[in-house]
Amino acid sequence: MSNKLRDVTPLVAPTVLNASESDNYTIDQYDIKAGLVLEIPKYSNALPEDIVRVHWADYEQQYAVINPDQDLPIEINVFDDYPPVYHGDGTYDVWYEVTDTHANHNASEHLTLIIDAGERVATLPAPTSPDAAPGYINYDAASDGVEVDIAYPTMAAGDAITLTMQGYDESSDMLKFSNTYAYTVTAADVTAAIVKITIPLTDMQQIGESAYALFWYTVAPADGSAVETSDTFRTVVDVVPPGSM
Repeated sequence: MSNKLRDVTPLVAPTVLNASESDNYTIDQYDIKAGLVLEIPKYSNALPEDIVRVHWADYEQQYAVINPDQDLPIEINVFDDYPPVYHGDGTYDVWYEVTDTHANHNASEHLTLIIDAGERVATLPAPTSPDAAPGYINYDAASDGVEVDIAYPTMAAGDAITLTMQGYDESSDMLKFSNTYAYTVTAADVTAAIVKITIPLTDMQQIGESAYALFWYTVAPADGSAVETSDTFRTVVDVVPPGSM
């Protein structure tokens, strides 16, 4: 049985909101106020159950196209969906590749995107988790919730913290689960110099096994100064109850 052939002409390049040829595909400090939105177009010969792997510099994420008429174009909010390190000033090679159910493969043209918006990212230290101390989070560690610790030098009562957790399939980089957790810093947290946020077991089970999770946070300071973003913490996730396999 042979695979069905598919046109291998390079697919049309992705686009980014407010980035155009006239400005050398540059996002400046004014453009970025509208967000950082990546669009994968409705490419030619799209088929049901295509897998689209998006490349944003060295970051990769997969998306499933179940129904091309409904699932394309794919609009991606880079600020919300991709780790903070990929939001900052720099040059990004952006493209995508498509694999269909017959294992035919086709790649798009590349977009060279320049972000020159004065964006400084990752000014705060990454969160940590004692439950990931062995290098992974398993069911035993997650059974009573996963503790995520946040500590930064300018912590003040009233700071608004938003912790983001995203879980991905280890082999495909397909997003399995994403959630945010809001927390307001108390005077006791400032005294302890640490904030502890617990991720419930049910959320970790959404990520499951053969997976990894990314954690980062933002801080809106109580004094009204600019929001800051942390580095990203990554760990292996294998949250499957003992004896369930």
